[in-house]
Amino acid sequence: MKRIWPVLLAPTLLGCAMAEMGAQPDGLSAGLYRLPYEDKTHVSITNDHVSQRPPKRLDMVGLTKQRIVAAADGVVRYIVDEFEARLSSSARPCHNNYVWIEHPNGEWTKYSHMERGSSRGRAKLAIEDRVQAGAYLGDEGEVGCATRSHLHFEVAVPRDPADPIIPTGGFIKGENRIPRICDIPGQVARKGNQYVAPPCRE
Repeated sequence: MKRIWPVLLAPTLLGCAMAEMGAQPDGLSAGLYRLPYEDKTHVSITNDHVSQRPPKRLDMVGLTKQRIVAAADGVVRYIVDEFEARLSSSARPCHNNYVWIEHPNGEWTKYSHMERGSSRGRAKLAIEDRVQAGAYLGDEGEVGCATRSHLHFEVAVPRDPADPIIPTGGFIKGENRIPRICDIPGQVARKGNQYVAPPCRE
């Protein structure tokens, strides 16, 4: 896989993702990420890093807007957006639409269940596109193993960046981390809470 980090690591492109390496205490992400919805979207957390199975991921719903955006600056590594069916939670294989973005700090973020064609079509994303925090990635949907329209969001570090995921479903081959979210209390999203999506402040 082609790698372009010598260019991407310029300080002006770091955005919300912190440049430090390694996880924080208690399994928290090294990077600080924005809520992955368009600015001023009211967002409800339906599963947090404890209630979600497997843990350390987040499920959330845009209450006022459904446009998904990049949580930090990075490079688009994977896009799947050709599926349109909602499947049962036990369906195998679990065909799903998703985008994976690699960030300068070595962490990757995943955005799942988006509407068919919204990433390559409406957002005009392509593999190896460099995106900034807040860049439009697609629209919230219910594709794949989903019980309702929502966004599944996760932060992870692949064991091998050359072979980072299982393509069907986009599951990471590596370590998940609890997302640290800017401008919310304690920087950790909690189930049942509602937040308003802002850009991360410098």
